Amino acid sequence: MIDCIRGLLLEKELQRAVVDVNGLGLEAQIPFSSFRLLGERGSEVTLLTHLQWREDGPQLFGFATAAERALFRLLIKVDKVGPKLALNLMSAADPDQLVGMILTGNVRALTALKGVGEKLASRLVVELKEPLAKAGLGAAGPQPAAAPPPERIGLACEREAREALETLGYSLREIERMLGKVAAELPPDAELTRVVESALRHGSP
Repeated sequence: MIDCIRGLLLEKELQRAVVDVNGLGLEAQIPFSSFRLLGERGSEVTLLTHLQWREDGPQLFGFATAAERALFRLLIKVDKVGPKLALNLMSAADPDQLVGMILTGNVRALTALKGVGEKLASRLVVELKEPLAKAGLGAAGPQPAAAPPPERIGLACEREAREALETLGYSLREIERMLGKVAAELPPDAELTRVVESALRHGSP
């Protein structure tokens, strides 16, 4: 079992990081929450890891905090939730907000997340409410309401933001709506990370 990796950050993408560990480049799939916490390329980082074995070989998942890894491991225990969907859920909603949705039984907010239907949302609440509470993860406070759609203005990194949101599984219509809301909040020259983070907060209708 690989519990963690520590070394120089060679590559950093929204759901992927490569760390140089004594000359060996190790790739890990990461949630957007971890992406935000990692330093710049060339900096020394530590990723807590989870190793998953598939038919085509091992797959390594990395997390910036112990709470993120704990949440990921609980999510993949739920039927119909694989590692990819678990990462997408942790990317589409802040982990604390995601835990709050489950602890408060907010099925409506859960079904607004990409890939979650009513049955799965109910299953997440039933199966994870007690384990999450015991683990002391997240907060059970109310979730923030989405802002009304603003007038559309341009963003300097709009193309990169669209590609990032497409990678997370959002449709073109959803992306247009999300970026429209972001454009009213942030300056046109806002950084990509900030734009995507704000867009994900508006992922719910």
